[in-house]
Amino acid sequence: MKTHNEQVRTACLVVPTYNESKNIIPLLKNIFLTEKENFSKEKVSLKVLVVDDSSPDGTARIVLNYKKINSKNNSKVFILIRKKKEGLGMAYIAGMKYAIKKLNPDVIFEMDADHSHSPKNIYQMIRAIKKGADFVIGSRYVSGGGIEKGWGMHRYVISTLARSITRIGLNLGQINDCSGGYRAIRSTVLKKIDLDNLEVKGYAFQAALLEATVHEGFKVVEVPIFFNNRNSGNSKMRFSDMLEGFSLIYKIRKKRFIENFKGEKK
Repeated sequence: MKTHNEQVRTACLVVPTYNESKNIIPLLKNIFLTEKENFSKEKVSLKVLVVDDSSPDGTARIVLNYKKINSKNNSKVFILIRKKKEGLGMAYIAGMKYAIKKLNPDVIFEMDADHSHSPKNIYQMIRAIKKGADFVIGSRYVSGGGIEKGWGMHRYVISTLARSITRIGLNLGQINDCSGGYRAIRSTVLKKIDLDNLEVKGYAFQAALLEATVHEGFKVVEVPIFFNNRNSGNSKMRFSDMLEGFSLIYKIRKKRFIENFKGEKK
């Protein structure tokens, strides 16, 4: 298993947005409040990269206005505006590549804009990186983690089946939260993974990136988080995302089989 021991001084939170005008400013404020409360002890500074898919509700404009008004955090908030909505995976790939090239952080986070992920967990996940993890999952399904009340039984059943199928189908071992969207990843790990070759546009990106990380032998750790229902707006997940997820399992299993077959022939 590969591990890295590079020092951690900076982290960039990549936050994809589409019609998150009501959520994005409170999130930014909470992120920097968390930094203020923890920096003296942890010595890790935070940056936020908002990746906006040209939201009709003016999310990008609101972020740009925030940067103008808050001169103190102006150098900590960045925005990448994409021409159209192409899916969560495409937004993350664009954001991660931008962060690596332009911002050079030691750690890159995945984080939702809708307040389902609490900024209070940021430094908990950074500490796991400092202890030797390469890829940290904010997990709903380990001891101490959980989900806010409000999910119907059908949603729990679908979630349980989906993560079981994903874990077994992609050979992810004992990882519990295979599709969770709150993650901290060493930049050095992302540099060694061909993000464009993951071939996913939507939510299946989460499983594809995790599988690639496990396949490369990096150390994956889960830390408990409490998953909240979104503050405002509607969920972006669609039935097509579920179909893409099942298609992804087939594609990756086929790809790994061919790789193993060629390796045996050599």
